[in-house]
Amino acid sequence: MHRTTAPVALHQTGTVTTGKGEYKPEAVYVVGGTGYVKEGAEGWKQGPLSDPDIANEVEDPLAELDAFAGYAKSATVSRTGAGLRLRVSASGWQLPAARNRPALKRGVREVEPTLAQLRKAGVTATDSEITLKSLTETWDLGDEAQGHRVTSHRYTFTFLVPFRGGDITVSQEVRADNRGVFGGTVALPSGAE
Repeated sequence: MHRTTAPVALHQTGTVTTGKGEYKPEAVYVVGGTGYVKEGAEGWKQGPLSDPDIANEVEDPLAELDAFAGYAKSATVSRTGAGLRLRVSASGWQLPAARNRPALKRGVREVEPTLAQLRKAGVTATDSEITLKSLTETWDLGDEAQGHRVTSHRYTFTFLVPFRGGDITVSQEVRADNRGVFGGTVALPSGAE
């Protein structure tokens, strides 16, 4: 990922993995408050960052760190060599209650499209039957001499959706590592405008 602050712009690449073991390359740009997403050979889709379909694709570490600040008081803090690790964990929340917990809002937002697909496929579990099995968010910060720069961010969750006497497991894992300062510029590729 490359991110600039003047002007605010972001370019990230990664791989999207489906539950079927398929992998697709993904490219995401954010310029002027608009997100641009390309998965595999599909065309570019774009929209405002307020659109959940676009917001779910963007992994902006500064925006995520700002959100984390709102619930950081519930984090555990530990030393990792000369650095720090901040971690928030949760489990056992039913979906309606999870919607109102600041630390769980991202996980709920990310799982909603999958739940909509499951319901279209005939899964009839109500929101109150869907449970957050686990959620963990971890921020690793470098040493104090470097101003505790973010070195990595991990975000994982698993929801359980009852179905035919068992559970459908919906999981996601996001990993981002910071390797240093980006001094370039971010510009949209042709075809994304």
